[in-house]
Amino acid sequence: MFETIRTARDLKSKLAERLNLWAATAVVPKIPRYVDLLPTSGKDVLKSASLRLRGEKLVELGQPEFGRAALEEAAAIGGPDEHLALAAFLRHDGELDRALEQTQQAIDFYSAADDTLHSVAAADAFSAQARVLSAQGKKYDAIGRLEQALSLLLQDDLASEAVRCRILDDLGLAHQHLGDLRSARQNFEESLQRRRKRLTARDVAQLINLARLEVAEESLDAAVELANQVIETLLSSPTTALHGNANALVAQLRLRQGRPAEGIPNGKAALAANRQIGNKPDEAISLLVLGQCCRAAGLLDEARSYLLDCVKVNESMGNAAGVEKATWQLDRLNDDDA
Repeated sequence: MFETIRTARDLKSKLAERLNLWAATAVVPKIPRYVDLLPTSGKDVLKSASLRLRGEKLVELGQPEFGRAALEEAAAIGGPDEHLALAAFLRHDGELDRALEQTQQAIDFYSAADDTLHSVAAADAFSAQARVLSAQGKKYDAIGRLEQALSLLLQDDLASEAVRCRILDDLGLAHQHLGDLRSARQNFEESLQRRRKRLTARDVAQLINLARLEVAEESLDAAVELANQVIETLLSSPTTALHGNANALVAQLRLRQGRPAEGIPNGKAALAANRQIGNKPDEAISLLVLGQCCRAAGLLDEARSYLLDCVKVNESMGNAAGVEKATWQLDRLNDDDA
């Protein structure tokens, strides 16, 4: 049976205690044998963890359907890590109600005992639910969840710092959406300072948040510079949502600067990245931006194709606002043809 392990030190202590006990009672040489490991809950944690990792890798490799199947099976037999992994996939796929349910299952697990509540894992669960709430348009609820998540981080180790920075990023985005640019900048800059101090250079790629803030303040040249820094930083790394976000932002900026043709390659890069990882909400955004850039550049047939695809993706997610935006662009495109 598994024992509950809280920290690496706890693991070493319990292993040493068990080995010393065995050594004292051994009367014959130990013979290696294979055993099935099950925790006291009876859940097959090894299989669920393996399925979770496999599912996440398949999604990363551009196989979202197979990845989903593995993540669904992992969540059915696993614990909070598996619920959060499935929730992240469902959020990207636009299934927000189910994603919220999965995050709540993880939160319920960590809330059941005092020794698991104030932990990095619990903070991660609360912040995951905040992302779903934000995607549902419930920005104030999301801010509340994020502030709760921050209160659970009592340590200053690397794992805590990584989650803390991600929470600060999400707080900044929520404040920015609500028009509180001062609070947003404070969150983004604190996150950036912490990343530069403790984490790797690649983590500094969250500069994209500051770039979007520059857009909100009409500093377009500064925003382009920051976004391009992100793209350069990510050139040698596996595709993530950040690749899509950075390229989509550059395309939007080129459109606003009156240089739509220059934004089309970035829009295509954003679309490819989001399709590879099965990120439907951002895929829809990339299609809308590409349609706008192509229309402004005079490529009307290409613009129509991208916008029609945008309508289909938004319809598949039940995103009425997204459908309305794409349809409005199509109507303006038809006016251009007239």
